[in-house]
Amino acid sequence: MKKEIFLKQFSKELEYLASKLFNVYEIASDYEIISYSEEFYTPNFWKKFQKKANGLNVITNGIFENSDRRQIAFVPDNFIPKNNEDFENFFDFPHKLLKISIASKFKEYKHKNFLGSLMGLNIKRELMGDLILENGAGYIPVSNKIADIISNELTQIGKAPCTVEIVDLKEIKNLPKYKYDDKLITVSSKRLDNIVCEITNISRNKVIEPIEKGKILVDYTKETDKSKLIEVGSLITIKGFGKYKLFSEKGETKKGKERLLIKKYI
Repeated sequence: MKKEIFLKQFSKELEYLASKLFNVYEIASDYEIISYSEEFYTPNFWKKFQKKANGLNVITNGIFENSDRRQIAFVPDNFIPKNNEDFENFFDFPHKLLKISIASKFKEYKHKNFLGSLMGLNIKRELMGDLILENGAGYIPVSNKIADIISNELTQIGKAPCTVEIVDLKEIKNLPKYKYDDKLITVSSKRLDNIVCEITNISRNKVIEPIEKGKILVDYTKETDKSKLIEVGSLITIKGFGKYKLFSEKGETKKGKERLLIKKYI
């Protein structure tokens, strides 16, 4: 696949990361070896490929179940394990899971505090995966190339001292999981404006403006088409309201409207 064709799948604002991903694809294609990205890609990238990219298998991994940010591997057919039981452990993605613990009992530190301190080390966001908070600690997958930097240089979250340890993925029994608030909504169709109206309790007329101004993201991409039909599994980020996942369909009402389960990230 030529680079121009590969890049056409993505918008101009994603061209830098798309070019880096093409380099990963090209190595696998030219040398017929497994090639991994160092970067963690959001759904607006990995959903483009499904399971194949011009004859190469596409495998993604973000450590956590149903992760948003994932490293991507391009894999020739002859490297796919025949035994499905070995599949999960077969691929050696270049990442580590860090646990960041805070020595503070007086303040609850939030997602933005952890991420802000990490970004303060001048580390690119795409070299880190999803951040999940559990029992006062932050868990985040990171590229191998920055794991030691964070371990050595991250000494505090906000004003609170912290410690960083690398989690042994073979030893941990239960990985941290996302926490959600569930909401059941009823819509006439899965149009973006319908769903946003129900999530925010704002009238359709008033949600049109933020959609058209690009304040609504679908799978991390600005979506300005209010009539876009949203697929199950899509992420919707609404400025001022948070991030949501269209989790599943729950049948129809007697009047033929759709029931949808929406999960808000907390």
